[in-house]
Order: sequence, then C-alpha cells, then structure tokens
Amino acid sequence: MADQDSELRVVRQSSDGRRRYDEKGKRALIEAALCPGVSVARMAQQHGINADLLRRWITKY
Repeated sequence: MADQDSELRVVRQSSDGRRRYDEKGKRALIEAALCPGVSVARMAQQHGINADLLRRWITKY
C-alpha cells in the first residue's frame, strides 16, 4: 500500500460527517487486507478508518 495509486481518498463528505471513499483506493485496501498474515485492524488503523468498516467492505467484496 505504499504507492500513490492505492491511497484511500475521501471523495465526498456529507453534512452528518459520513465520508465516501474512491472505489479504486477502496479495492486496493481490501485486496491488501486479504493477503495472508495481514491484520485487518492494523490495515484500517494505518489508513485512518474504522476496522469494522473495512470488514464490511471485505464482506461485500
């Protein structure tokens, strides 16, 4: 996840604080989290999102 193409970017933030993330960055983060030996919680923390959110993304993927 070190290259710029896989960076997770906020596309839009609504008035209630919810954020929308770009699909390309989201998919790269999901695929990185699915690698053997990778902690989902640590991956989420490194990218500034909640671990439960990342787990939901993985489930939908």
